[in-house]
Amino acid sequence: MNGIKNNYKKYFFFLVAVSLNLLSHTPHTFAFDSPSESDMPLSIEVNGKKIFLQNLTSPIKKSDQALRDGASIYIKNCTLCHGDLLDGKALYSESFYPSPAKFLLPESILSKPKSYAYWRIMKGGPGLPRKYKPWNSAMPSWEGLLTEEQAWKVIHFIYERTKELSSAETPDISIPSVENGEKIYSKNCSICHGEKGDGGGPGAKISSPFPRNFNKGHIKLRSTPFGKIPTDKDLFNAITNGSNGTTMPSWKHLPENDRHSLVLYLKSISKKFAKFIKKGKSHKVVVIPDPPKFTLASIARGKDLFIQNCSGCHGLRGRSDGPSTKKIVNIPTDAIWPRNLSKPWKFRRGDQRKDIYLTLRTGLSLTAMPMFSPRIFKDQQIWDLVHYVQTLSPSKKPKPPITFKVKKIDGPIPSDPHDPLWNTIDSNFYPLGGQIIQSKKVKYPIIDNVIAKALHNGKEISFYLHWDDPTVDPILKKSINVEESPAPPLPLHLQVNEPKEEILSEEYKPQEFPDSIAIQFPISNDDANDKPYFLNGDTKHHVNLWKWTSHPIKAIEMTARGIDRIQKQKKTSQNLTSRANFKYGRYFITMKRPLKTLDPGIDIQFRSGQTTLIAFNIWNGSEGETGSQKVVSSWFNLELE
Repeated sequence: MNGIKNNYKKYFFFLVAVSLNLLSHTPHTFAFDSPSESDMPLSIEVNGKKIFLQNLTSPIKKSDQALRDGASIYIKNCTLCHGDLLDGKALYSESFYPSPAKFLLPESILSKPKSYAYWRIMKGGPGLPRKYKPWNSAMPSWEGLLTEEQAWKVIHFIYERTKELSSAETPDISIPSVENGEKIYSKNCSICHGEKGDGGGPGAKISSPFPRNFNKGHIKLRSTPFGKIPTDKDLFNAITNGSNGTTMPSWKHLPENDRHSLVLYLKSISKKFAKFIKKGKSHKVVVIPDPPKFTLASIARGKDLFIQNCSGCHGLRGRSDGPSTKKIVNIPTDAIWPRNLSKPWKFRRGDQRKDIYLTLRTGLSLTAMPMFSPRIFKDQQIWDLVHYVQTLSPSKKPKPPITFKVKKIDGPIPSDPHDPLWNTIDSNFYPLGGQIIQSKKVKYPIIDNVIAKALHNGKEISFYLHWDDPTVDPILKKSINVEESPAPPLPLHLQVNEPKEEILSEEYKPQEFPDSIAIQFPISNDDANDKPYFLNGDTKHHVNLWKWTSHPIKAIEMTARGIDRIQKQKKTSQNLTSRANFKYGRYFITMKRPLKTLDPGIDIQFRSGQTTLIAFNIWNGSEGETGSQKVVSSWFNLELE
């Protein structure tokens, strides 16, 4: 029996909160009060069956198997939003507003009956009381997708685990040892990294990049040169800090001696550490010198170095669109995209100057990112590169605005995404995450935000959108202006004066699936407390979609009654015009339409001074995204000036 208990406990630190979105906190600027026990209805209908919630108890008998089953259900459905440490921090934790719940808070599920949890799982955001507004929760309804037995197993698992993690911390009295480290690893790490440390745990199936294979003795972030084993401090820091933008969390909540025990155990499962000691070697740690002043001359030199040495993978503007990248990336083999340098908040090590310096000097082991050797690049050159990289991005991650304001102007509104008028109005940053409710979903989305602007003149409204995509649909080269990052120039000493061969015209063919974006609106604003669910509405609450596709290249109006029930409107109801460009890993789109149409039953009708809702969907066709495989945003307020 003890062996069985130990087995299911291995799932616990990886598997956290059930698929409940209690949303009991206030993320950024979006306020939302979580429903209390008194808000719970007397009864709900689940799969055609009336369920009375008062005094409802679980039909599942407590057992090790029930806990294991609940853990497996969570892995498949909940990890990407709720994370693995009950803290609501995961790959999609900042993609939806309000963000996923923190289950260790006093007001979370521990203070509520299990019938409350059952209600929230089965009905999700669409089943919230009217006063809470359905669009204030990204939590899906799992009715019809989870059986009652599965829902109760997840509830059983999460209540047990939250109680365990909410209890007082164990005093840090253990002495670091390999034996203790093995126990901690088995309990907390093997679910992703595997029982033998080979990176093949069950959690690996939802992870990108893959969990580290510790048998090889390498970690990505080190203070040692490329290909060299890490120091004890490197391993300790990796455990403590986690890996930004991945499913690897920070384990700083573990006692310090437990983390030191983990270091000892990780060193024991790779032969490289023992060989290193046997040969009497010592680590050659990269020393970071004090950074010089940030000057225009340094930036100019850094740009030249970047174009020659980095743009082949990272692209001319750092958006992961270099020509070499397309030959390297293979997600199924864990050859992931190079970092998008315009998004420093996603840098694994950090975005400070010393962080970037160390990444350049050490490279990233087991990736295509090399080290910049001091034998070739002097310190000043590295700092020049650092300074230029910092010019490719905003100083900090933008926050979604409380309200997307549409400025009113006199005269015609722009149709071209590169019209200089767009530069005179504010940008709005909106995060995106993969939808998780349908079986066909995006596991490792590349596109994670969209920038939006809008103008109107009292008669028409025009939306400007841009988002980063490292590949363009080739067919667009026939019809619009497409500028891709060129291959970097060779250094002067390698260039030769040979005549260029005549380049034959290429026959451009479309991708199997087009690149697409859709703006979503509720059709009606009549009832402010009864709006569609953000995942393309439902049978009772329809939404209006304005969808642009790369082939055929056009924007069309559609009506959606759910994520898998989207229909193109008749030709006589089409009122959209659009323009598109692609430049250095970024799409630029405008979509324009009259404020009012002759189809109020299926179209959003705009008016000055109006406040409505807006959301976004994007499909990355080059990665096979189509239908329900897409990234989406929550609802946000839209106000016409």
